[in-house]
Amino acid sequence: MMKDYELFASQGGPIIIAQIENEYGNVKGSYGQAGNEYVKWCADLALSYNVSIPWIMCQENDAPQPIV
Repeated sequence: MMKDYELFASQGGPIIIAQIENEYGNVKGSYGQAGNEYVKWCADLALSYNVSIPWIMCQENDAPQPIV
């Protein structure tokens, strides 16, 4: 919806960064490989939106590139 309203900085709007998953890194280890696969899925989904702004994951030391 934000893309439709051209709110991302790449479209001239005020949103300069977006966050994926809030602090999942705290519990990811308890899910084993499924936790890693979920993080990759989240990153792939976010990048598929093609909004041309940086994406971040909080408390995720091994976020897939180019996620910060």
